Amino acid sequence: MKRIIMASMLSFILLLALAPMLTHARAETMHFKLVSMVDKMETVNVTHIEGGVIGVLDRKGLSWFENGDVATTSCRGTFDTKKGFQGYSSIAFDDGSTLVLSWKGPTSRVPPGGEFSGYTATFEYAKGTGRFEGIKGSGTFTAKAPLWNDDYKAKGFTYYEFSGTYTLPSR
Repeated sequence: MKRIIMASMLSFILLLALAPMLTHARAETMHFKLVSMVDKMETVNVTHIEGGVIGVLDRKGLSWFENGDVATTSCRGTFDTKKGFQGYSSIAFDDGSTLVLSWKGPTSRVPPGGEFSGYTATFEYAKGTGRFEGIKGSGTFTAKAPLWNDDYKAKGFTYYEFSGTYTLPSR
């Protein structure tokens, strides 16, 4: 009887000690690229602030992932030429899963020169559905915008590279 009680106690202690390792979600990395263009944009000049413009925009594009997934992407945000930008990107996959990223920046800028301008910014995984349900994590992205003629600049074609670390709840 003592052996059964001792074995039960030892099993219980081991279970308590190992439980965090069994339920701990392993961090994964996600890398993807996005090409998008401005679908809609509204701006207003800030009175008495030289170069001050605030606005809202809606970008549409395609994201492609290292695993071969291609997803439609909608980016909506606000910007202030003096303070930066913030917004959300909603990414929809063929299997019905979605990712929503919350982003803000810039954290740095590449001065215009040559054929491109650019910047870096940060993002967080704000929400996920399907295979991304319960996603948590963050990352950075870089943007490259071509300095083409005014017609192309108005369309806002931009290339992005995202890299982030995330966890999913154990299932």
